[in-house]
Amino acid sequence: MNSAAQFDTAPVLTFSSVEVRAGTKTLLSELTLMVPRCGLFGLVGPNGAGKSTFVRAALGLQALSQGEVRLCGRRLQDWRPREQARHVGYVPQHIHSHWDLTVRELLQLALAPPSAELLHDFELDHLLARRFNTLSGGEQARAAIARAMAHQPALLLADEPAAHLDLPHQHALLRLLQACATRSAVVIVLHDLHLAARYCDRVAVMAQGRLLRHGPPDAVLDDTTLARAYEEPLMRVPTPAQSFFTVPLLETPP
Repeated sequence: MNSAAQFDTAPVLTFSSVEVRAGTKTLLSELTLMVPRCGLFGLVGPNGAGKSTFVRAALGLQALSQGEVRLCGRRLQDWRPREQARHVGYVPQHIHSHWDLTVRELLQLALAPPSAELLHDFELDHLLARRFNTLSGGEQARAAIARAMAHQPALLLADEPAAHLDLPHQHALLRLLQACATRSAVVIVLHDLHLAARYCDRVAVMAQGRLLRHGPPDAVLDDTTLARAYEEPLMRVPTPAQSFFTVPLLETPP
């Protein structure tokens, strides 16, 4: 197989025995994980599990203590910064602009101009003249994801983009990311297990910097794995439409 063919067929993101330490604290430990070239890939786990550290390491913003990260088959450190930026889009946890930009001006900062189709799909046509910081949370999230997807990256990394949205906007955002995942690999950090079970093609469960399990949500979001991750007896309750997760009552109320 020639190098071009290997590039086309390689997993979009590979972590091999990655360890990240900050002083005496281990943020990621012996993490080995492969993200396929398409699909919505969820990272779930409690606070401090290492999810945001994973995202920083995937962006090349986090020094590794050991191990290796590869993007599209190439070691991350072998990419030139601008070349890497053309293959990766990023949506941070807190979406805001330090400048008083319109949506049109914000999108013009993307590596490539957004297409008319993308503006339509993200419902931004009528918002282009609005100031970004005056938009609702859902509108800001759509604009930020559109900017990250404008150059059609191989990988989109989104760190809790739905965290501050109400329930209808959370579902709308996940449906939008599902659509993006038909063209790119989308890795999203989530705290809501319901959203992960409903929308993600694959899920990685993390705790204390370690990967506990990964695979299809139905296979890995089980009571035993979740109890290990959250150190709490979580229970998955299936319904005809979907599953939801709850903490069972430990005592019968009077």
